[in-house]
Amino acid sequence: MEIIDDIFAGPKPTEIPQEAKELDDSHAIINAILNKLRGYFTHPDVEEICINKPGEIWLRRRRPKPGEDIWNHLADNNLTFEYLEKICKMIANANGVPFGRGSGRTPAVYAALPGGHRFTAAMYGNIVYDEVTSQGGCVMAIRQAPRGDSTIEYSHYGLTAGVNVKAPPKFKEMSLKTPDSLSKLKAAVDNGSHLIVSGATSTGKTTLLNRLIQELDPKLRVATIEGSRELVVPHLNRFHIVLSRTENSNGFNDAKAIDLLTRMTPDVILCGEVSTSNAGTIWELTGSGHGSMMTTVHAEDPEQALKAFVERMRHTQPNVDEVRVIAEMKKRFTVIQINRDHEGRRSITAVETFD
Repeated sequence: MEIIDDIFAGPKPTEIPQEAKELDDSHAIINAILNKLRGYFTHPDVEEICINKPGEIWLRRRRPKPGEDIWNHLADNNLTFEYLEKICKMIANANGVPFGRGSGRTPAVYAALPGGHRFTAAMYGNIVYDEVTSQGGCVMAIRQAPRGDSTIEYSHYGLTAGVNVKAPPKFKEMSLKTPDSLSKLKAAVDNGSHLIVSGATSTGKTTLLNRLIQELDPKLRVATIEGSRELVVPHLNRFHIVLSRTENSNGFNDAKAIDLLTRMTPDVILCGEVSTSNAGTIWELTGSGHGSMMTTVHAEDPEQALKAFVERMRHTQPNVDEVRVIAEMKKRFTVIQINRDHEGRRSITAVETFD
């Protein structure tokens, strides 16, 4: 992705507004610590800022013009790990959140900043960028509050006189004519279908998922959630959440991690294997409107893949309606089936769209 360093048409508004200066002491302290970020998240052309690791920032344009990237990357050496940690601690303290490492603490903070801006962040061992470190990582997002000085027109939402609007078709509604299974697979990825890679143990599900990731548009914002780092994401705009299956003293579980993910504006979410702890939240995620989702499951064929998904959901949702949910899954998912023959050869045996 092109590195853009001239997104700002004018000077960065780094001064703290007068109305913010008149707030109580805790808000004044927060305003002061945010001064290195204020020029980004209050700029009129920026809707949201995201930090995936220290030393950089991603700016989401409010209304990109044709040909402009939605996400724009800037390097900023002022955004050190220590500075980002200080922001989280101060905001958490002001909101009574027991933020920190270890038992009885939470690595995530959600808050409304002075001025109404929405703040979301998580740090330490559950957050990774490239390699797992003892210090851990940081992911942060600030969504700008509605601007009183901006003029919103219906046309900004594509609504004009004489036009009847309609939702863009989902992949399953396109009735695309593909000449072969490979074309169908690539069309599913390109058009944002939710994907399940299904197969028995050692059939190469994660290996294939890593290959599918390479088909994604490099300009997309990608998030992963896994028990250990196995997925390889070449995209610059990415972050990773790691949830240990053996150590969870901070209570940061699948449900909380996915809640964090949806607040970070990902275009694609890559989940580790469907399990009894995450199946329900992954299923809810597919209907939340937060981009496409890819995951893996142990099963022998596409129909069994959906049944296995539902069976894992039962551990947290015992009254799930299997017939209704599977019927809905067939509308949302494309299942890629891998099988292994008696000589150990792996092959894709189905790209099932349930048309």
